[in-house]
Amino acid sequence: MSNNCWDIPFSSANGQLLIGQASGLPAWATVTGGSGATITDGAGSITIDLDAATSDFELISSATASSSSEITFTGLSSTHDTFLIAMHEVKPATDSVILYMRTSTDGGSTYESGASDYAWASHGSTDGSDEATGSTGDSQISIAGDQAGEELGSGANETLAGNIWIYRPSEAAYCKIFFDCTYTDLAIDQSTITGYAARLSAADVDAVRLYMSSGNISTGNFRLYGFKA
Repeated sequence: MSNNCWDIPFSSANGQLLIGQASGLPAWATVTGGSGATITDGAGSITIDLDAATSDFELISSATASSSSEITFTGLSSTHDTFLIAMHEVKPATDSVILYMRTSTDGGSTYESGASDYAWASHGSTDGSDEATGSTGDSQISIAGDQAGEELGSGANETLAGNIWIYRPSEAAYCKIFFDCTYTDLAIDQSTITGYAARLSAADVDAVRLYMSSGNISTGNFRLYGFKA
């Protein structure tokens, strides 16, 4: 076998790499795949495919609103201990509404709606003007639009983007939720919301429902991600 410019024999197999050593000449090494990785050796190439199912962070499901009464996500299981709902281009079908959220313990067959099922608090800022609001006992969680004068609108550019974090919902404990949103409100002001909430019951949460205080969700893209336990 002839040698290359480093005075080392040419590789004897596809997909090998020339690796330096602490002493002596570099040597050819074969790349091998561990758990969740598949290696494909080609002539002058290496392809590495990572199994998405083994990633700590993965997309679970997605939904697109189109004059929808609600957006629901089920399957919040113990496989993941933290969930993220990412939203963008969310717009209600009617003016002066609030984006609400409720949780379920039976896979979405029913959603808790008692007068004191939830506690929540949020801080909003609109063009430099701040306002805080909240409730120690409510029938839903107010995600955005609850501050006076900062309601959601249905105009062409009055859309919302934001994130909702749900922590360890499979535990039989008060489920903790954090959210932050930015949107153009009914008055065409730029608004931001940061808040937190809890389901006031020592029970698991395995599904969530997002909906408007009145009317449908005209448009919106929603994705549910999970961080593996």
